[in-house]
Order: sequence, then C-alpha cells, then structure tokens
Amino acid sequence: MRPTLDGDKLLVVSILNTTKKCTIYIRAIKIERDGEQYGTYYQAVRSYREQGKVKQEVVHLGEHSTAETALESWPQEIKELERTRPKQAEKLQQKLDRLRELMEGG
Repeated sequence: MRPTLDGDKLLVVSILNTTKKCTIYIRAIKIERDGEQYGTYYQAVRSYREQGKVKQEVVHLGEHSTAETALESWPQEIKELERTRPKQAEKLQQKLDRLRELMEGG
C-alpha cells in the first residue's frame, strides 16, 4: 500500500471491493491549522457511476487507517458507549452498518 498525494489529500491506495462496478479505497486526510499539521483521519470511499455521473459514498473511519481495524474495534467501542453515551453508541452503530454495506459491495 503506497500513499500518493492528491492536492491536500493523501490517498492511501487500498482497493477493498470492486463488485458492482464500484471501487472502495481508503483516503487519508491531513488536518492542518495555521500551517501546522495536527494529525490525519481516514475515510473509506466508495466510487461508482450513476446515470453517467461519478458519485462517492464516504464512511469516516477517524483514526483507523484500514476498514478492517474499524470493523474490529467499533463493536467494543459501541458496547462501552452504550452505558455512558447511548446517542453516540447509536451513531457509531449506524456508521459500522454503513461500512459493512460498503465492504459487501452494497
């Protein structure tokens, strides 16, 4: 997996699923404020065409640099959040469900 620069974005070329004529890859975004880099966050991106137009569906992975690590750690994070922050647990569960759909090609 070799990162490439695309403007402000660092693209981590990691094709996850190519079914249904779509491509899923991980995109790394550098966080910069006032010229200083504060960190990087990651997104799983599904690219596809619909009626001749390129569309993208994005799931924010946060600190997880691969979809697999997010899929592994989010269920435990959801359990912990359910006790103290149920609304955040619900949002993370929805994100986990969307990521699973992307990985399955839906």
